[in-house]
Amino acid sequence: MSRQEVLHKYNIRSNSQLTNWVIRYNSGKLLAPKGAGKRVRKMGRKVSYDEKIKIVQWALDHGSNYKATAKEFGVSYNRVYDWVRKYQATGDWEILKDHRGKKPRPKGDNLTREEQLEEENRQLKAKIRRLEVEQVFAKKLREIRNRGVDDSQNTKRFRR
Repeated sequence: MSRQEVLHKYNIRSNSQLTNWVIRYNSGKLLAPKGAGKRVRKMGRKVSYDEKIKIVQWALDHGSNYKATAKEFGVSYNRVYDWVRKYQATGDWEILKDHRGKKPRPKGDNLTREEQLEEENRQLKAKIRRLEVEQVFAKKLREIRNRGVDDSQNTKRFRR
């Protein structure tokens, strides 16, 4: 095949690109260029509070060797460094707890009178919202059904 046929067949943009590939292939260096494609960041594994304590304690016992600690426990150097520094700054293990997300609500008899009223208020508001949405939905449904009806006398059969 001629160069032009190859360019057309394989949708290669330029003759110079093809020439570079041929040179690299003949020299045995036809590999994907470094940095080609998107780099996908690997997510770190989840580490429990107890495991964080264990990791920080191990790092401190080994002279704050963050690299060895990271390798030993399979976490990143930066995470180990941050946990150790947080602990050293406060001297309190509680600093390692993850406080993100919703706090669980106490159930049953553990609630104070005020908490019971707040919970009931929240449930009633949710019920009102649900009923409002159902009402709007029913109204919209009636509108859609009545679109095809030409006779104004005939609309009664679709009303509640």
